Amino acid sequence: MTVQGKQAIKVALSLALTIFLALSFGWEKPYWGGLAVVVMATAESYSHALSKGRQRLLGTVLGVILAFVWISLFAQQRELFFLSFVTTGAIAAYASAQSRFSYVYKMTFLVASIVSLSGGLTEQHSFYLAILRGQETLLGVICFSVVHSVLWPSMNQDSSTASASGSIGLVSPHRTGLTRAAKFIVINSAAWLAWIYLPIPGGFLFPILMASLSNALVEFPARWFNQLMLLVIGWAVVVLLQYVLLLPQLTAGWQLALFYFANCFVAWRLFHRPEQLPLRMLGAQMLLMLTMTAQYLRPVYDIILPLQMLLYMLIAMALIRLVCAAVEQMLEPQLGA
Repeated sequence: MTVQGKQAIKVALSLALTIFLALSFGWEKPYWGGLAVVVMATAESYSHALSKGRQRLLGTVLGVILAFVWISLFAQQRELFFLSFVTTGAIAAYASAQSRFSYVYKMTFLVASIVSLSGGLTEQHSFYLAILRGQETLLGVICFSVVHSVLWPSMNQDSSTASASGSIGLVSPHRTGLTRAAKFIVINSAAWLAWIYLPIPGGFLFPILMASLSNALVEFPARWFNQLMLLVIGWAVVVLLQYVLLLPQLTAGWQLALFYFANCFVAWRLFHRPEQLPLRMLGAQMLLMLTMTAQYLRPVYDIILPLQMLLYMLIAMALIRLVCAAVEQMLEPQLGA
C-alpha cells in the first residue's frame, strides 16, 4: 500500500472513531470533534499535528474566555461587538503570517465567534456550547493521536502535506500579514452589512460561516478560488445525493461512522498531492457540515438546511474571492515596493 493510502486510512479512521465515540457519549455536535481531526490531519508531520492539537486546545480555552468577555460587555451594543469581532479576526489573520503560534490566534477568534453568536449572545446557552466545544475538541485530538501512534507509527515523522500558501516568495511576513488582515476586515464588514440590512435567514449562521471561511481562506491567493469553488459544487452534489438516498437508511452509530470513513478516505486519497491540501481540507469540512443533521442524537433529514448551508458557502466564497483579488491588486504593488 502506498504512503498516501496509509495516510488516508489513518485520517478516515480518526474521523470515524471521533464521530462514533461522540454519538456513544450522547454529545450533540460530533462534527466539532471531526473538524479537530481534519485540521490536525492537514499538518506537515505527526509531531507538527500534535503541536497543532495542543494549539487547538489552547485556542479553544482562550476563545471561550473571549466569548464571555464579548457577551458581558457588548451583548446589547452591536457596533462595539462588531468592532471587537473584526479587530480580533484581523489580528488572527495578521498572525497567520507572523507567529509560529498563529493557530492559537485563529482558534481563539473562531471559537469566540461560534460560542458567542451560536448562543445568541446569551450567557446560559453560550456556557453550554463552550463546555461541549471543549469536550468535542479534546475527543478529536485524542482519537487522532491514538490512531497515528498505533497504526503505521513509522509514518509519523513523514512530511506528507504542504500548505499551498506557504511560499510567500520575496514578500515579508509582515507585509503578507497586513494583506491578510485587510482582506479579513473588508470581507467581514461587507458580510455583516449584508446580514444586517438584507433578509438573510438562518439567524447568526451566515456571519459565523463568513468568519470561519474568511479566517481560513485569506491565506490563499485569489487564483485558487476557481478550483476551490468547482470542488465545492462537485463534492456537494456527491454528499447531498448520499444525504438524501443513503443516510436515512443508516440506523446505527457504526454505520454512520463507516459512512464518514469511506467519504473521508476518498477525499484524502483523491487529493493526495501536497499542493492539493486546501482541496482535501475543504472537502472534509464540507462533508461534516452538509451532513451535520445526521449526527444529531435524533437525526433530522431535511434537505433545506444543507442546501442553505451550501448557498451560504458559495456566496461566502464568491465574496472572499472578489475581495482577495481586489485587495491583492491594490496592496501588493505598494507592499512590494
